[in-house]
Amino acid sequence: MMNMDKISPKFQAIFVTGSQKVVGYEVFPYYRDEGQEYELTSFLNNRTIPEEYRLEVDQHVRRIAFKELSTLAPGKAIYVTIRPELYTGTIGDSLVEELETLKDQVVLGILLTDEFTNWADQKHFTYYLQMSGLRVSMKHTSIKEIAMSDIVHVKPDIIEIDMNDIEDDVANVHRELLHVYSIAASKIGASLLFQGVESFQQLTDAWKHGARFVQGNFLAMKKESTANSESYQADLVKHFRSFVSFEQNRIQRLLDFTVYLDRRVLSVLEEEKTRSYDDLALTIGKRLEDVCFRVYIVNNDGEQQSANAVQSDQAWKLDEANRWQNWSWRPYFLENIIRMNVDGKGVLSVLYKDLTSNEHIRTFSYPITTSEYVFIDIAYHYLFDHDYVH
Repeated sequence: MMNMDKISPKFQAIFVTGSQKVVGYEVFPYYRDEGQEYELTSFLNNRTIPEEYRLEVDQHVRRIAFKELSTLAPGKAIYVTIRPELYTGTIGDSLVEELETLKDQVVLGILLTDEFTNWADQKHFTYYLQMSGLRVSMKHTSIKEIAMSDIVHVKPDIIEIDMNDIEDDVANVHRELLHVYSIAASKIGASLLFQGVESFQQLTDAWKHGARFVQGNFLAMKKESTANSESYQADLVKHFRSFVSFEQNRIQRLLDFTVYLDRRVLSVLEEEKTRSYDDLALTIGKRLEDVCFRVYIVNNDGEQQSANAVQSDQAWKLDEANRWQNWSWRPYFLENIIRMNVDGKGVLSVLYKDLTSNEHIRTFSYPITTSEYVFIDIAYHYLFDHDYVH
């Protein structure tokens, strides 16, 4: 088929975010000839190539990679990728036997492609490997067919997320995909491995969305051995300190903004004690029009008491569409009502997608009484101009 002596692995370090130390190495197959080298990942993924050829290369690269295991410190592992279609039946049994004495030093990454649809078989295969004492990761979670229910159904030990695949989507979809994987991982007790980290921003995104492991050229390049990868640790420690400091500052500014809104709303309420719900919503909107685009009043059961006071064409008007609408179904709604009653202060929501504008917004809510609350939707342009809110 090809000269096997010209095929060998490269290794890329994987870091654990808790200690910022190298915890393992992913294996990548390479073909070298006349001073040139070619990564063979696409060859191994190509289903038009006979399975016996791909399997031969896969096994050859793995055998060479495992020679590095004797040099690894305790607790470190080699991450190898397998294609499920190559390891059915007795070949899968042989793989388990091959790894019998290496269970603590190997993580198997099960590669999923756009052609993959058989989640029942995937769950069975993953369970078989895990019951054999092996750790299993799910690779390529950006494929079209995947959903959170699929991840929860299979229950891998690690969920691998390729930042480059996700970055191809628009920013809002990017954020939502990361959120989905974060929720799925928490449901099944899996760890998140963010791969393809190519920039400080991607490293920050990974950290914000619960990465336990990170990997990519921004952190460490692929090398022909696992030696001397610890030299990259100092850079990662520096990066983590930088964005931890940035995030602390952002959170402080967010809390200051909440206090600022508290004071402005309280000032209006102290002046407007007897007006109707609609008039109060309009007044608050006009007084806070530099910040908000919509204001409405809700009772403690979630029922909207006022019309929507909406800013449109530099004027405020009433929109009756949502009067008497019940909002108690919204996530965190009832929790925030209780928080306002207990603390006597306003609450700033997390980012969420507005049903009307389809944009991501935040809502500031404030207790008028112990049973009435004003909800103030913050304008998208304000969020965009103030990065600590966005």
